[in-house]
Amino acid sequence: MFVTFYSTQKNYLNWLEKYYLTLKNCFLFFIMKAHTIPPIVKMFQTETSLNYNTIMGVNPKTEKNKLPTNILHLSPSNTSGFQVCAFAKNCKKICLHFSGNPAYFSAKFKARLNRTLSFQKDNQRFIDLLILNICRNYFKNASKKIGVRLNGTSDILWETKKAFVSTAMSDFIYRKFSIFLNCGEYENIFDVFIQNKIDIQFYDYTKHLVNRDIKKLTEDFLYDLTFSFDGFSNLINIEHCKKALDLGLNVAAAFNIKKTENLPEKIYVPEFQRTLKIIDGDLSDERFNDEKGGHLVGLRFKQPRGNRISLEDVKSFCIA
Repeated sequence: MFVTFYSTQKNYLNWLEKYYLTLKNCFLFFIMKAHTIPPIVKMFQTETSLNYNTIMGVNPKTEKNKLPTNILHLSPSNTSGFQVCAFAKNCKKICLHFSGNPAYFSAKFKARLNRTLSFQKDNQRFIDLLILNICRNYFKNASKKIGVRLNGTSDILWETKKAFVSTAMSDFIYRKFSIFLNCGEYENIFDVFIQNKIDIQFYDYTKHLVNRDIKKLTEDFLYDLTFSFDGFSNLINIEHCKKALDLGLNVAAAFNIKKTENLPEKIYVPEFQRTLKIIDGDLSDERFNDEKGGHLVGLRFKQPRGNRISLEDVKSFCIA
């Protein structure tokens, strides 16, 4: 009887062990599968040497923000062979793309070029990586509001680029970051987060006003835009600045003063035919918190280390 009981107990323990191992393996398989990036996105990352974790980053300006903010840097203007700044003119010489420590220029330029070429190769897969990056950073911030600048060194009309969330993407994002995104096609990347009630503050500087529905962008997509002055020799830009001010957008412009000097409170700009209140844009990059209503965002001119320019060019580019 004892032998029978022992044998029965041993068989039960063996069965229990096997059952436990089966459950463990199923659980591990489920976890691994759940945390596996969708194959089509993984393939794009492999082909382009991109990674959704690092496709966006920070810069000295966004680091001043109280709101955690990530920024996308591409290769500006047509430096990649593709035009990503349709209205760039004077700013080409003065672009912040050429700022920073020259020792890192080679790696920085190479990375930005790769991102730009990858974006041109496949808009949709590139946007997939941006969506994943934003979800990751939102999750890291305890699912609280974050800021995103998609045009750090570009001027792409992101509102024209459709976004699509596949079932595999939705599952991965939910299991990895506890964020639920409905599957399907969206009007653009802003729409993805608005429709799913994820609190993301998108904002950018732009020189592109032509054929853009500013009211829809700012009110429906909550995309905060600040227009950019491009110097007195760019007559088209001056007309666009005036139109932007009339629409209630603020206009950012460089002042040729030392970084320790205070900006004036107001300035009369003959080319704009009006006196403008000045907001100090160097205190942070949080343009979405600026007082609205057609003001001037003053930025102290910074000489790009990698692209020396003449005093005449500086005077022409700066508003005062």
